[in-house]
Parts: sequence; structure tokens; C-alpha cells
Amino acid sequence: MIRVKNFFNNMGRGLLTPGIFEDSKLSKKFYKYFLIGMLLRLALLPFFFQRDLLSTYQRAAETVFAGNMASDFQQALTNIIHSAYLFIIKSIVPAVGDFSPILLDPDTWTSWIGFVSSYNVFTMLALFKGLYLIFDLVCMFLILRLSFDDDPKGRLHVFKFWMFNPVVIFVLYIFARHDIIGVAATIAALILAKKGRKYWAIIALAVAIALRFFPIMILLPLIIYLARSKKDYIALSVIGVSGLAIVEVFSNVYYGKSLIFSLLNTQHFNYILSAKLDLIIHDRIFLFIVAYFLIIFSFMHARKKSFDLLLNYGAIIYLAYVALCYFHPQYVLWAIPFLVIVFVRRRPLLYYHWLQFGLLMIVLIYWGDLVTKFVFAPIDHRFFIYITGPIPVIERFYSSATFVNIFRSIFSAVSLWMIYLIYRDNRRIIDSGPVGD
Repeated sequence: MIRVKNFFNNMGRGLLTPGIFEDSKLSKKFYKYFLIGMLLRLALLPFFFQRDLLSTYQRAAETVFAGNMASDFQQALTNIIHSAYLFIIKSIVPAVGDFSPILLDPDTWTSWIGFVSSYNVFTMLALFKGLYLIFDLVCMFLILRLSFDDDPKGRLHVFKFWMFNPVVIFVLYIFARHDIIGVAATIAALILAKKGRKYWAIIALAVAIALRFFPIMILLPLIIYLARSKKDYIALSVIGVSGLAIVEVFSNVYYGKSLIFSLLNTQHFNYILSAKLDLIIHDRIFLFIVAYFLIIFSFMHARKKSFDLLLNYGAIIYLAYVALCYFHPQYVLWAIPFLVIVFVRRRPLLYYHWLQFGLLMIVLIYWGDLVTKFVFAPIDHRFFIYITGPIPVIERFYSSATFVNIFRSIFSAVSLWMIYLIYRDNRRIIDSGPVGD
């Protein structure tokens, strides 16, 4: 009995961190936040999804049921994870196999109708989104260790801000997107960097880049933070792009086509270049590229490159991206691991973040029925298919595009103001030293 008690005590101390576990008030608050947050997640798990979730598992189904390893070569590693998970749940829950005709149906409309109208749709959604819950749990306990080493109360606040973050809950449990997998790898890379494991940190980030392209945005600041010599700069840069390079080689050998050039020619890469100033003839300036390198130069010339300063610059980079570029709602998730740390030091930023989220819900109208009323289709597919969507309603009174773009502009203003507030926090970190570094 004593051994069992010691086992759970050690496990609790390891998961919660000793500072929180050994303080009875903090540990009670931790369990309260955890249980309420999990209840909220489980309540949302079976009911909502955006069409991309089905597309993701359709590609995985081609691998599992049809043996097609080339179903998603642009996100090969992400597809392997989904395929492995689908194989596991198929082996445990026989009903998953009954969905193979729907998952293998190449027609996007009929497969979606078949899925949302099926008897077991709630079970399938809970199972499919369960993978994201697993990685969400990983992020919950990793993010406790990102900052505030000597401040258990600060760590608990970080945990609370993640547990109840509206973007996390929306992207994972209503929108149902897989970005959390890459986010988990990115947080792991940051923790390794904090511990001084510079090569392992860059390897972990390389894995994150192979999972999703967005972590490449913090590769340069991470290298600048970790490098202590010219040799480090070269070695870390090579390791940093190795994840993408390995996937590129595999793509050319196995699929017979280039991953990198395929990504560069997709609309998703063009999102980065979407904000631009046209000068004359072919000459133009891409605003995010300008902003990005100004941010990098600012970090390079900072007097004290502490870990907290690195986290602030990570938040600035991703906020600049959503402020200046065309983006999809799930892309905002990449800023959250950095923002929840800043919220503890600068509470007003939290209120601006909630405003940012409210504006994001209006910006969603950009994409029409697919990301608005159809998200609720599993509840009653007939009702939500035929009910009038938000765009026709707005068009009765005003141009829907202009309406949304007004709120998009306010969203950008809020994001840029948040960058300014974080930059002010940078000055405090540089002048007074890092918090819990």
C-alpha cells in the first residue's frame, strides 16, 4: 500500500511539478482547473467538426484500408501518425471498420453527407478527435515547464490559461484541426532549448517542421538563442532544416516528386506573401517578410537573450503573421504556447486575446457554410444543411466581404497592439533579467 501511495505521489510530483504538488492550495486549484477543462473538452468532443477532419482521416484510411502510402505526401509524417492511430482504433472498435466505404469515398460531398448522417457519427467524432486530446494533454503538462521555474503560482496560471484558452478549445474540439501535433513537438523543442540541450532542441524543432511548416518561423530565433560560436550557427542551421530535407529526399525517392517545390507552389505558401506593396512593373515588397526580418534583427541585437525573451519573440512572430497575412483560423494556435506565458506577466494582453478571438469568429464568415453552419451538422444534418448561412443574411443589408474585412482590419489592429505590449515587456525582461530562467 505504501509503495502504491509513493508511486502516485511521485507521478503527481512529476506531472504537476514539485512546487505545485507540494502546495496544497495550488494543487487543489490545479485539479480544479484540470477537471473543469477536461469536462469542457469531453463535452465538445463528439459533436462538432470542420470538413478538414474528415479529409485528414480519409487520407489515413487510404493508407490503412487501401495500402496507399502516397495519399498525403505533403504532410507525410502527420499522415503516418493519423494512419497509425486509425489502425489502432480500428483494431479496438469494430465500428470504425464499418466506416471504410465513407472514408474511401473520393467524392467530398457524398462522403461528408454519409458521415454526418451516420448512426455512429458521435462515436466516430469522439474517436477521431481523441488523437488531438492526447496531444493536448501532452501540451498541458509540457507547458507547465516552459517558464516560472521559481514561481509555482505563475506556472499554475500558465496551465489555467492553456486549459481555458478559447483558441485551443475552438481549434481542437470545434474546428477539429491537427495543428496540435506540431505544436506539441515545438513546445518539446523549446523545453530542450531551455535546458541547454541545443542539438536535441533543434532536432525536435526539425521534427515539428516536418509535421507542419509553421515552426520554421522560430528556427532563426532559436538558433540565435542557442548558438555560442560560428560552428554552432552552421551545425544548428543544418540540423534545423534536416527535418524538411529528409522528408524532401523521401518524397523524391518514394513519391517521385518534390515536397518543397510542391509546398512553394501551393496557395498556403502564398498566404505568407499575401500582404504586399506593388511598386512599379514587377517590383513589390512583401510586408510579412519585411516584418519578420525586422523582428529577427531586433532579437539579434538584444543585450540579454534570455529564454523568456525568446518566448516573447515567438509570440511576436506569430502575431505578426496573423496580423499581416491571409490565414486560416487554426493558424492562430501557433501563437498560444508563447502567449500564455506572456499573459502571466502582462494580464491586459489576455483581455486583448479574448477580443482577438471574438473578432476571429466573425472573420470565419470568409469561408462560408463550410466553417460556420456545417460545423454543427452532426447534431442535425438536415437542419444545418438547409438553414440560411451567415453570408446571405449579411448580404441582405451590406456587402458581406466588406463587413468581414472591417472586422479583419480590427483583428489586425488588436494583434499589432499586442505586439507593441509584448515589445514593452521585452524591455522589462532585458532591464531586470528573466523570470524563472
